[in-house]
Amino acid sequence: MDWRGLVAVLLPHPMCPSLSQSLSVSVSKPQVDGVHLDSDSDPDSDSDYTLNPAPRRAHVTIGSVTTMNRDDIVLDLFRLAATDRRHGASEIEEVLLRGLLASGGDWSRESLLSGARLLAEGQPAMANLRSLATRAASPGFRRFLEQRAGMLDTLSHRLAASGWPYLERSNTVVTISRSTAVAAVVEGAWDRGWRGSVVVLDGTVTGCGQDQARRLLVSGEAVSRPDATAPSCLDTSGVVVLVGADAVGPQRFINAAGTTMLMELAAARGLQRVLAADSGKDVSEQELDEIADVLPRHSDSPDRECPVFEVIPMNLVSTRITE
Repeated sequence: MDWRGLVAVLLPHPMCPSLSQSLSVSVSKPQVDGVHLDSDSDPDSDSDYTLNPAPRRAHVTIGSVTTMNRDDIVLDLFRLAATDRRHGASEIEEVLLRGLLASGGDWSRESLLSGARLLAEGQPAMANLRSLATRAASPGFRRFLEQRAGMLDTLSHRLAASGWPYLERSNTVVTISRSTAVAAVVEGAWDRGWRGSVVVLDGTVTGCGQDQARRLLVSGEAVSRPDATAPSCLDTSGVVVLVGADAVGPQRFINAAGTTMLMELAAARGLQRVLAADSGKDVSEQELDEIADVLPRHSDSPDRECPVFEVIPMNLVSTRITE
């Protein structure tokens, strides 16, 4: 994934002009290396960014807050998170919570409730964002944001460490669509000296598998493939299937459409099937049903729709890794 997109989430945005006057953003690993963007850089220019494959986290600095209503900032942050279709759930969450923390803490209840509604309606499949939305106007919300931000600081390293035993002796990882957790595991394996490659299935027309492959190419060998090529991708030696999730229940999980097919093919071949998802994605079966009822669908013509997400049985998973 191109980290310019993460930075651009909080840069001048036609839907949220107030943020243009108040936000400067950098995405970096403090005092080491990573990505830095000056607030007056052009987010569409390839020449203004330095990319480094080291683990990164979002750092948001908000200045000149007094020039505008703080509630407008809160609503704009929620609105951008609700309409983001380019990044994974953890990335969207991190930018939102760090933006809120940087804006202060004396948010009005009305702005938080309005923002929560936008988030719940805009990202119905992402359990971590659903959890944030339900807590938005509750006592201790700032403390929740601080605790969650602290966990996200080390999440990539923890997922990479948990996933390493399953990738260490493999030759190829086959995954589907876009997942921050999957990227963390694979990038962490390359950092540890893994010499394998990654095949990313597209995950339907909206699955963003190509975006995931582009992100991984910064650190190692990765290629995107149509979902229909899954059988041939699995019929090689040393394959591990690694997928992410937007919500995880005790018996089922939600991920990009096409995941069930991939897991069933892998199970039939006796391959290791690993689910990477932090505990922020955990929901009850009832909550998973509620999410499933409002999952978005993609329409490429008035009389044709296809699913963007699907519900997958947990019994297709051989191992789950978390923080």
